[in-house]
Amino acid sequence: MNKNAIGASPRRIDGRLKVTGAALYTADRNLPGMLHAYGVFSTIASGRVTGIDTAAARRVPGVVDILHHDNFLRLYRAPKAPISPATILTAGITDEHRLPFEDAKVHYAGQFVALVVADTYEHAREAAQLVKVTYAPAKALANLEQGMAAGKLQDGGRGHTRGEPARDFDAAPVRVDAVYHTPVETHNPMEMHATVAWWEGGDLHLYEASQGVLVHRNTLALIFGLTPESVSVDAPFIGSGFGAKLFLWPHSVAACAAAKMTGRPVKLVVPRAQMFTTTGQRPETKQHLRLSAGAD
Repeated sequence: MNKNAIGASPRRIDGRLKVTGAALYTADRNLPGMLHAYGVFSTIASGRVTGIDTAAARRVPGVVDILHHDNFLRLYRAPKAPISPATILTAGITDEHRLPFEDAKVHYAGQFVALVVADTYEHAREAAQLVKVTYAPAKALANLEQGMAAGKLQDGGRGHTRGEPARDFDAAPVRVDAVYHTPVETHNPMEMHATVAWWEGGDLHLYEASQGVLVHRNTLALIFGLTPESVSVDAPFIGSGFGAKLFLWPHSVAACAAAKMTGRPVKLVVPRAQMFTTTGQRPETKQHLRLSAGAD
C-alpha cells in the first residue's frame, strides 16, 4: 500500500480524455458500411402482437430490413445461473431471460416488438414511427399490491422455524410493528445503453456499454451458439451504469442478430425514454418488520 496515496488527489488515468471529449464511448463508434437500428416498442403492458404492418416504413429511403418475431433469427436462451463469485466470470447471465422477438407475447410496456435497420439513424427512426402494430391486450399487473393479490407469497427456500414468534410478539409489553416501502427505481445514467456489433469469419465483435465484458461475452456465446473465444466485447469507457450495465439487455442481442442477418455492422442506441422500460429497474419492495421486547 502506498502511504502517500492517503488524502492525495491523484490524476485519473482517463481524466484528460474524458474532459476534452477525446474518450470514445460505444455510441461514438462508427464503422465502414455501418447500419443503424431503431426499435419499435410495445404500447401495451400485457398481451400479444396480432399484426405488424411495415409497408409504409419500408418506403422510407435507406431502410434495409425490419425485424420482428416472424422473421428473426432462432437463438438459444442462456441457462439461468445463480450469481456468485465462482460463476460471475464464466456464467451467462441475463436479467431478462426471454430473448427479443422470440414470440408474439408482450410482457411489459416498452418491450421491443420490431427493429428497423437503415442506412442512417434518422431514416431508421422515421421508419420505426411508421410501423403499425396491432395487439390483443391482456390484463396487466401494474404494481406490487396487484401482484400479491394475483399470486401468493413464496418461501425463499432459506428460512427456518423456531419458537412461537406470533404468540411471543403479541404478549410482549414493548412492540414495534412497521411496514416499509420503497418505490420502483430506474438506473438511468448519462450514457445510454448502446451496442455496435459486427461479424468477421463467424466471430462476433462488439463495442458495448457494459460494466461486465466477460459476462457479456459468455452470455452472447451461449445465445448465438459460439465458443467464448469467438466473441469479443470492448468497453473502454463507460458513462456510469448503477448496476444496469452488469448484464446484457435485449437491445444487445437484437443488434448482434441484425448484424448477422444483414452482413454489415449495426449500431443500436437505446432511446432515453426506453431507458425506463427495456434496460431493467429496481422493483418496488415492501418489508413488514415486527420487533418485541420485555419491559427490562
